[in-house]
Amino acid sequence: MIEDFVAFDFETASGKNPCSLGMVEYKNGKKYREFYELINPEVAYFNPFAVQIHGIRYEDVQHEKNFAERWEEMIPFIEGKTLVAHNAKFDNSVLLYSLQRYGIELPQFNSFCTLQRARKLLRLPSYKLSSLANFFEVPQFHHHNALEDAFVCGELFLKLNRVEQELELQQEHGVEFPSSYLDWIAEKQGQNVQIRRKALASFSQLFGGIRFVISGNFQNFSRTEMQKIITQNGGRVTGSVSGLTNYLVCGTEPGQAKLGKARSTGTKVLSENEFLKILQVL
Repeated sequence: MIEDFVAFDFETASGKNPCSLGMVEYKNGKKYREFYELINPEVAYFNPFAVQIHGIRYEDVQHEKNFAERWEEMIPFIEGKTLVAHNAKFDNSVLLYSLQRYGIELPQFNSFCTLQRARKLLRLPSYKLSSLANFFEVPQFHHHNALEDAFVCGELFLKLNRVEQELELQQEHGVEFPSSYLDWIAEKQGQNVQIRRKALASFSQLFGGIRFVISGNFQNFSRTEMQKIITQNGGRVTGSVSGLTNYLVCGTEPGQAKLGKARSTGTKVLSENEFLKILQVL
């Protein structure tokens, strides 16, 4: 279970132009340190809808440092870290856009999304950050403050990891564990919330509709065999990495262009061993 990570959240003036960033680093499952700063997006237009949500106006940030000037403060939270966000596709896109805009080299990091994870593990009427915070009883006082949203995201990631871990244990041992975290969730919402206990019992349920790209040479499968495993169980294999790709599975000597594209799009990269572990769990 991942316990060392950085939860982060951007608020934007308009489009992918950030006006604030909150980051909370966790070590051994505990809050370790945090970062929060306003950012001058260097754009004149602030979307009125966005301002209504987060309350940050042009005059609040016009004298703040821009993204590039803040980068040295940010990089200790990003380089080589596991980054977690709620709707990570958006926050990753803001990060990547800002790096490209200012000509900053792309750092190495892994990415996870609490929105996607919650959708896989729970059945709820809403998967908004505030709704999940209420469900898991995570205190939240200033929704759409980037630092608080980052903290809530981090707490949700830990709780969702616990749900996923118990699902894996139950599937591995074939028994229901008494007084489990899953029981608390089931009791909390009754029949209206169904933990997807079968999600880990079937590859097709876990990866149905998910897009994979395969690159490199593999020890345990031929590429044709790997493609067959994925497609027969609900996944989709494409030839190139795009913003729609969920996973790039890499063997030895993977294509560098595909790796670079995966980094730039925030696509999760799996090694052959990681892919095997998924199969072993299932």
